[in-house]
This record gives sequence, structure tokens and C-alpha cells, in this order.
Amino acid sequence: MPEVIDLEGLPEPVAKAIAETVLNLKRRYRTKSGKTSKLLKDLPSRSGKVIGSLRRVDIYEERQ
Repeated sequence: MPEVIDLEGLPEPVAKAIAETVLNLKRRYRTKSGKTSKLLKDLPSRSGKVIGSLRRVDIYEERQ
């Protein structure tokens, strides 16, 4: 893995957003011992059932 990511040519706000994203990811996957975690944690979920269809017009009450 490269230690440096080339951001040359990107607008300043985009480069800053990428840098912040990398820092947040490093914080998220760092364990208490200081080592990075290799396992990604699954998001919690529950089983359920579909009780009907949902269309965009149902959500936003758009009129055609």
C-alpha cells in the first residue's frame, strides 16, 4: 500500500475532504492497542418482511 496519495490537480476542498476521510478511517479502524483492525464490523440488522411496494410518488407525493 502506498504511504502517500497524490492529490495533485484536485481542487483544494476536494483534497481536504480526502485527507479528512483518511483520518476518520484511521481513527475508526484503530484498536485500543494502537494497531489497526483487519476485520470490518457488520452493521446491525434484523430480519423482516416486505409488506408492499413503495414508489417515488408515494414518498414525495409527486403529481404527474
